[in-house]
Parts: sequence; C-alpha cells; structure tokens
Amino acid sequence: MKILLPTIFFFLIAVQDDFTFTSRNQKVVLRIDNGNKTLVWGKKSILNIKVENIDTQKMSMSAPGIRFVKSNNPKEEINLEIMPEKDVIENDTLNLFIGFKDKNNEYIDHRFAIFITN
Repeated sequence: MKILLPTIFFFLIAVQDDFTFTSRNQKVVLRIDNGNKTLVWGKKSILNIKVENIDTQKMSMSAPGIRFVKSNNPKEEINLEIMPEKDVIENDTLNLFIGFKDKNNEYIDHRFAIFITN
C-alpha cells in the first residue's frame, strides 16, 4: 500500500498540464498551445482560458503583448495570442493577470506565471 499511494500521486501530477485557479465554485483553466507548459521567445502561441461560473464578458486580463483572438465558445472560453519578445518582457516569465467578480460582487484576481524558454 505504501508504494501504491506515491505512484498514484505521481501519476496525477504528471498528467496535469493545465494552470488552474479555483475560487469557491468559480474556476479558470489556462492551457498553452493545447498542453505546452512554457512559451518560446519569438514564437506565436495561443493561450486558451476556460472558465466555469464566470461571465467572460466581465473578466479582465492583462499581460504585455497579448491580443484577443476569436474563440469557439465565447461564453465559456477566451483565446489570447502572444509572441513573447525580449524587448517587451523584462525577464523569463510572462505574468498573465486575470480578474472577475464573484457572486457577492467581490473582485477576485489571480496571476499566472508562465515561463519563457529559448
């Protein structure tokens, strides 16, 4: 039994390739190019943001160099395009800030830190 639990725990961590933020019954899941864990300097990538129990029309997002692109289901997801450039981003991390209001009209915010590689 002692061997089985660490194996199951490792498997669960190994298959998770999303950035996930949860606040009460609201959830934001960020995916990079269908599963990448990092961005690449000078390469265009799509950041797909899927939400649960959040009005995407009332969300805010900011990061240097992002551009909104059309999504298949705009009520449940947002697509952003980014091509990280060294003259725009100061270090090897893109900070994507998201914000939304919960059911009590309280503002919730979160920062996704996405590493950038060569």
